[in-house]
Amino acid sequence: MNKEKRIWIALFLALTLMVILSGCSGLPNTAKLNISFDPDQSPYSSGDGYWPFTITISESNGIGVTLTSLRFDAYNQAGQFIDTQWVYEDEIIEWFGSNYIAAFSSIQTQDDFGFSAPPGEEFTKYEILTIEGVDDNNNPIEATGSHDFLPQ
Repeated sequence: MNKEKRIWIALFLALTLMVILSGCSGLPNTAKLNISFDPDQSPYSSGDGYWPFTITISESNGIGVTLTSLRFDAYNQAGQFIDTQWVYEDEIIEWFGSNYIAAFSSIQTQDDFGFSAPPGEEFTKYEILTIEGVDDNNNPIEATGSHDFLPQ
């Protein structure tokens, strides 16, 4: 095979490889958080006087995240907004043991976690949890999840 043909074949192979690899964008550049509740619908516990549940927050895109805040927005039976509760880093660490979620891992509320309504307060039908944080690439991250409370 002559030298000119080898050069053309090498150029063709290099160009083909570049076209194939250009479809691969590399690693993801932002984290993705998922929120789950167990149980999805919390039953009232008359012995304890509250609706117990567990929150699990997981990362599914291969980038770690530092959580900066949690916001619980409560809604009544008619779907009307009732109240907001904010939770920041120190309390997040207290609830979950950490405010950092490593890539492809999760954190979960520890001990007894639940919602209680003092007598005379309007019953909360559901809450929307909004999580905010910053991933390891300094991108702001936000995720939401909804959790239902069964009536007493």
